[in-house]
Amino acid sequence: MEQINQQDAALALTGQTLAPPDSEMQAAVDAPPVEETGAPADWIGTQSNALIAIERLKATIDEETSKLESRAVVDFDTFSQRKNRGLLELTRAIRLTSDVKVDPRVTPQLTHLRASLIRNQAALQIHLDAVREVSAIIAKSIQDVESDGTYSRALPGIHS
Repeated sequence: MEQINQQDAALALTGQTLAPPDSEMQAAVDAPPVEETGAPADWIGTQSNALIAIERLKATIDEETSKLESRAVVDFDTFSQRKNRGLLELTRAIRLTSDVKVDPRVTPQLTHLRASLIRNQAALQIHLDAVREVSAIIAKSIQDVESDGTYSRALPGIHS
């Protein structure tokens, strides 16, 4: 319970909300219409690995964001590893399909992934700012306890 209260206090210090600016979110969701190039037979199956990689990466990012927003315990190392693997998988899948006609399903999926990334970035930034605030408070407390005042700056108007 005390840990939850500390997290609430740390988040309150930042004075921020978890939602990204509306303009960024809307820009990420609004995508130009995709014109199909070629017959479906030209792209069906050719980019299925890319679509799977995008969906898997989006699911990982959404899971981390959900945990951050609900103030649940987050294993950042595990999520970092999963996101790195997902990015590697996506990069490889995109490289394999670079000479193939674009599957019209890829662009909307990438747009949704980008929206998830913006939301995740906002949530991570809030937690990072809270950690900085709390660590500054702790560092100042330690400094105050360890200092006997010998080397601190003299107050204005007081001469030694």
